[in-house]
Amino acid sequence: MSLSDAKLRNLINKKNDPLILSHRDGLRVRRNVNGSVVWQYRCRYLGKQQIITLGHYPNIGIKEAQDHAYILKGWIAAGEDPRVKYKEYQRGTKEEPTAAQIAKDWLDKNIDSYKEKTQTLYTNQVHKWILPYLNEKPACDMTPLDWHKYFDFVAQEGSLKTTPIILIRLKTAFRWAAVRGELPNNNSLFNLQTKHVGKPAAQGQRFLQFNEIALLWRQIESSKATPVAKACLQMIFITGARQSEVRLMKWEHLDFKNNIWTVPPENSKTNAAIRRPITKKMHEMLNALKFIYGNRGFVFPGSKRENAITTHAINRFCARMWNHLNVDYQMVKFIPHDARRSISTLLSELEVPPHITEKMLGHKMRGVMAVYNKHDYIKDQAKAYELYWQQIEDAINKIDERPV
Repeated sequence: MSLSDAKLRNLINKKNDPLILSHRDGLRVRRNVNGSVVWQYRCRYLGKQQIITLGHYPNIGIKEAQDHAYILKGWIAAGEDPRVKYKEYQRGTKEEPTAAQIAKDWLDKNIDSYKEKTQTLYTNQVHKWILPYLNEKPACDMTPLDWHKYFDFVAQEGSLKTTPIILIRLKTAFRWAAVRGELPNNNSLFNLQTKHVGKPAAQGQRFLQFNEIALLWRQIESSKATPVAKACLQMIFITGARQSEVRLMKWEHLDFKNNIWTVPPENSKTNAAIRRPITKKMHEMLNALKFIYGNRGFVFPGSKRENAITTHAINRFCARMWNHLNVDYQMVKFIPHDARRSISTLLSELEVPPHITEKMLGHKMRGVMAVYNKHDYIKDQAKAYELYWQQIEDAINKIDERPV
């Protein structure tokens, strides 16, 4: 029995009551759980049943739906895939965006909302891996096979650890476009998971023991690097702060009256200010830097005094220090970020409570504590930092006492 407008209008907005009613010529309507009513066309193509969604009622009326059915039958009779042809028919003369266009639009409109380091990272990723290779086929026409071929190429030219990163970046851009109505939210990209296209980055396991930190400390002191590079790497290892938090430290962030170092929100990964105590050892190091570089601007200046020392400079210096220690002591490779795992692990072994080490690392508290507990535990942090440095100093003294 054919459906009437009265019957169709009566179907709309009855939520949580899905049903399907047949019309004629392969047409039917389906009421979804949200109360919307959509036209569907049932047919067989190459021996397989297909159900093609034509659009919502009343946006598409009965006569228009019947006209669509007539056109679809003609395509099937001509041996054309009705799904593909209907997409082209709906698209008309409108040019559908490619994945590259979507990624570029997302980057252009959202890049300013990220921090400077993240801006550089995302820009490089999009320009290197997406724009040159996904600029031909419309994003809505990309099939699972298309995506797998693309990610196989990325894995071959980059690595299996690169592909999951690019997948995440593309998903972010596609979700942004879907929310804006520029892309259907059923794109086959959304069905891919990182495990389908590569290997996720391995979780770091490396942490240094006190004797290793002591050896590093002495290696830094004996190196011919600049005082600022030496002090910056040492500060990273005795505070467990993120490299960027230390590198971007300014004298105005240091309250020597109350002995508090405040990392401003713009320098914090969590976008919230982080407060840490200024310990005796930090005072000693800061006074030495003040004597050499003055006490204005960045505490750890780069080659140009108005800029901070760069990430590259610190990473390169740390790699050089490890190379010497590896040759002399066969020390396992480490990087500046391992300082955070070191301080957390070693202080936990010394029975420092985890909520203290979490504050020292600048992590956000979780659960109810995140909502109600805004305390910084500055005094407890100071005790933990002093304990940490005392253990390092003891390990340094043991090295110095060894017979030559």
